[in-house]
Amino acid sequence: MGDERYSISQVARCFGMPVSTLRYYDDLGLLPAVERRGNVRHYGRPELRRLALIRRLHQHGLVSLADTATLISDDPDRPSGREVLTGSIKAIEQQIDHLRSAQKLLEHLLTCPKSDPVRECTQLRAELGQAVDEALASLII
Repeated sequence: MGDERYSISQVARCFGMPVSTLRYYDDLGLLPAVERRGNVRHYGRPELRRLALIRRLHQHGLVSLADTATLISDDPDRPSGREVLTGSIKAIEQQIDHLRSAQKLLEHLLTCPKSDPVRECTQLRAELGQAVDEALASLII
């Protein structure tokens, strides 16, 4: 056990992902096939562990694919893994802030006394007006 090779379709099926994703990872250099038989890519256990790592890092937006590539790269000139992870944590914190803001808006709309809060809420209308003003400001030179 350990020298087995698995076709790209077997790997895709086992990991519950499209073959096109594995090809994409190969094109990016994230997961090169260990060998090809004809036009079919084959992977061994080390590549499957690498795939599991890529999926774990990239799952649920923990780390971008670009950052994942940096983290698993053998390039000695790459940024440190801690730098990349720190950046990913900051990005997640921003997403959390955006989600909390969205949650507050939805909770406000649920308690808004207007009969049709999405169309009639004074606070929402003010926020939308501000968003339009900010968008149009980019047109003014």
